[in-house]
Amino acid sequence: MSPVVTPVVSPCPHTPACPAGPCLPDSIRARGAPSGTPAATPSPDGGSSGLTGYEVAVGFIRKFAATMGDSAEGVLRVKDATPRFQGWNLAPLAGVPIVGLAFVHRFNTVSDTWSGAAGILGDALRGDGETLVRAAGNYVAADKASRTAVQQTHR
Repeated sequence: MSPVVTPVVSPCPHTPACPAGPCLPDSIRARGAPSGTPAATPSPDGGSSGLTGYEVAVGFIRKFAATMGDSAEGVLRVKDATPRFQGWNLAPLAGVPIVGLAFVHRFNTVSDTWSGAAGILGDALRGDGETLVRAAGNYVAADKASRTAVQQTHR
């Protein structure tokens, strides 16, 4: 004989009803506009619709790409300014024993490693920034295509 299972959770009193499973307490239920209507927010790139969507994403993507480009320039400037001991700036070390020259070699090795890493990071930031600019262009193209399709459908 199988036991009778009675539901522990009462029917949801909320409108709209909570998703399947236990009823959610009011403190964690979603508040605000119904899910069918997008909330109006200003577009960071001056878009005209005032709705969330491609215009907002494009503005944020372009701003982030510009930040990445600026960061790449800064990192590459640091790469170019990385100090290194050369023959002309070894004059103060003329009286230093051979142990001091080992320090110079280690310093130059660390400096070369830092310079190489900064170059890689700068190139990656620049390349990824350019990729983001292209992605923003794709969003704009997709938005134009969808608007055109919607306009042709509603004629």
